[in-house]
Amino acid sequence: MQRLLVFAALLLLARADSSRLPHAHTALALLPLKMAWAWERPEDLRWLPGDAGVAFVASSIMLQGEQALVRPRTARLLLEPATARVPVLHVDLSWREPPALNQVQMQAIVKELLRIAAGANRQVVQLDFEVRRSQRPFLARTVAAIRRVLPPEVALSVTALASWCLDDAWLAEGVADEVVPMAFRMGRQQHALRQRLRWQGFTQPYCRQAVGYATDEPRLRRLAPRGYYFSPQAWTAAQWQALHSH
Repeated sequence: MQRLLVFAALLLLARADSSRLPHAHTALALLPLKMAWAWERPEDLRWLPGDAGVAFVASSIMLQGEQALVRPRTARLLLEPATARVPVLHVDLSWREPPALNQVQMQAIVKELLRIAAGANRQVVQLDFEVRRSQRPFLARTVAAIRRVLPPEVALSVTALASWCLDDAWLAEGVADEVVPMAFRMGRQQHALRQRLRWQGFTQPYCRQAVGYATDEPRLRRLAPRGYYFSPQAWTAAQWQALHSH
């Protein structure tokens, strides 16, 4: 009963805060609007301010041939107990031994994502899975399979290439509770895409809730209420403060 009362109080606060996202999944409405990505490396983020959270790689899966090789996080991650935590499942595809993209591999992804979801303290879990054009149907089926078994109170966030939220849009509306286009490392067309994003942002409505940025690329204007921030090096308090000082 006490946990229900606390959750209800948090929900009321989120509804009263105009900076929160309208019409978002309840769990996303309670998630901080500033999120640091913590990749597979040692990180000490105990200095993060109270209005920030962490999306951390909790596990990785390599798909190669007929196999799905699961590698849980081994790098140390230090956080304050109250810090919002979003576990991330990172999926890689082997180039030397192209994956079969079979049912066994799909079920391995679903099972591992459900496992790491238990490490979330804000009822949000994230899937980071980039695919080639020919592999898109497998990703779509995998996300649908995850959503079928994920408890409704748990929000599903998925990362996306920036192009998937512009002219190369292929994700179905409602495929996930949050789509996070990565506005960095955008390939050969990066300069043109950055110019376009400066003027119009992402064209797909479902890509306007959250956006991923990189600390080592020129700053873009704010493209969505929630920002996920990637650093190629271990985070420092000074780096975070400089990022949010403007």
